[in-house]
Amino acid sequence: MTARQPPCDNAGSFFGRAMSTPSESPGFQKVQYQIRVGGSADGPAIDAWLNARAPLPVPEARARRLSLDALLEQGGHGICVLGVGTNAVREPGEADTALACLTPVTLVHSLSLGGRVAMVAEWWPPGADAAGWLEATCQLLADWCRAHGIRHIRLAPGLVADAARPPRGFQRDADGLWLRSLIPTPKRLG
Repeated sequence: MTARQPPCDNAGSFFGRAMSTPSESPGFQKVQYQIRVGGSADGPAIDAWLNARAPLPVPEARARRLSLDALLEQGGHGICVLGVGTNAVREPGEADTALACLTPVTLVHSLSLGGRVAMVAEWWPPGADAAGWLEATCQLLADWCRAHGIRHIRLAPGLVADAARPPRGFQRDADGLWLRSLIPTPKRLG
């Protein structure tokens, strides 16, 4: 006979949903990925990268740029998580700015989850190691969400190439989306 666990604990689950904490990722640093949150200054480079990968007619390209600017200003609409690749040939002191992948994240309200949720509906993967980059992107996004009091991340079903190996902490939810529930970082005053 096994002991029954309480319905909610800090390291386990809450109402059947897995909760993750920052300490759950000790093996995360095995492969280094340069992932960061994009800012307004990244707009022109990202816009050029997007236009090279998926050109659009002028009206749609302008609309895409407006959407990108709204995410990059981090004004409560969402964020862009950038994966920065390494340049094979660089001059000493030259910044490493080659964009490898892009994850636009929209903040939406969820009545079923009781608050704002970071929703990832699209993913612009790199040419190689897309699963590793997505894992690293999701980890940075989880840390950002914890710091901003956002308790859940949802991924569109098609973003996970191998359903048997989703990014760490994600599980299929009843609606078919991938869900990762988070424990927010405690606020510190002073």
